Amino acid sequence: MSALARAQAPKVRINDIELGRKGFLGYIRLLGGGMVKITPSNGGASEAQATGKGLRVVCGSNTSYLEDGAWVTEKMAMADTCEVRVSPNTSVTPNLGGIELAEALARVVPFAAGKKDERPVLQCIRFAQKEGKLTLASADGYRLADVALDFGEGEGNALIPADELKGLISALKKAKRVRLAFEPNGIADHNNLVIETEAIRYKWASEAGSFPDYEKLIPTEAQNEARFDTRELMRAGMAVLPLSV
Repeated sequence: MSALARAQAPKVRINDIELGRKGFLGYIRLLGGGMVKITPSNGGASEAQATGKGLRVVCGSNTSYLEDGAWVTEKMAMADTCEVRVSPNTSVTPNLGGIELAEALARVVPFAAGKKDERPVLQCIRFAQKEGKLTLASADGYRLADVALDFGEGEGNALIPADELKGLISALKKAKRVRLAFEPNGIADHNNLVIETEAIRYKWASEAGSFPDYEKLIPTEAQNEARFDTRELMRAGMAVLPLSV
């Protein structure tokens, strides 16, 4: 139940079976607690037997069968899917802290362009691995957010829509182990992004396009220095706010 509640996608995959996440979560709750055993159906009752593909769910003296696609509506048929893995053994080797990644996303997601913006690339968060660093960046054409985290060696690049990452922030804060990786997807200079926790596996295909080469605009050396009072700056900002378009 905890794993399903933390998942963000409307569909979940267990082995090769896809289920509507909310419907499956409600079903597990109705079982009333206790130990639940979920295995491939291998035939059995109901529609799972007819299709030969489904899940066998055992809780106490109750045994039921779930067909592939249960609780998946026509609207969510093409929506995102995440994998749910619950095991007594922790199978994820972490390479990032959950809170560390959550805080980094919280810093960059608000600066991405909105859905009404006609530049799809700026609606995305750029994930880039290079020279032992993982950089997350977002921009809307006026503002820029950039966060660099210590990371492993290798190279990777992915553009993921910011709206798809908002709900992930709270889930990462609860995760005990987090692993981020890039997978080839056949597109030059773009990879699939995979984020795994001990219970959930998230995977996104990178959006097409090139993120602005903003690093060339950032000076490598500080030439000038400015000092100001924070309260005075806020008052000045509030004074000109009514004039903004």
